[in-house]
Amino acid sequence: MDKKTLAQLLDALGNEHSLKIMAILASGECFVSELAKMVGISRPLLYLHLKKLESADIVESEIRHFEEPPYTKKFYKAKNFELILSLNRIKEIVSEEK
Repeated sequence: MDKKTLAQLLDALGNEHSLKIMAILASGECFVSELAKMVGISRPLLYLHLKKLESADIVESEIRHFEEPPYTKKFYKAKNFELILSLNRIKEIVSEEK
């Protein structure tokens, strides 16, 4: 992991809403309106958090088509990852860049 990736990951997870989203998605996939209700935030705010989480490559989305309205729904699911971080690990990551 490089420092840019680490910073992006920490930025994506650095919010209580993002952590709640990840906790919900850890139990399984959800579509947007269901996820917004469970987190207790508006869809526009949810999309902001999901965009950061997708950019950090820890959440992925999929559009599914149905025969009944609404005809398409966007589902999100968490990607498995592990982050072990210490002061020494941060120092290693930053010094690898030099």
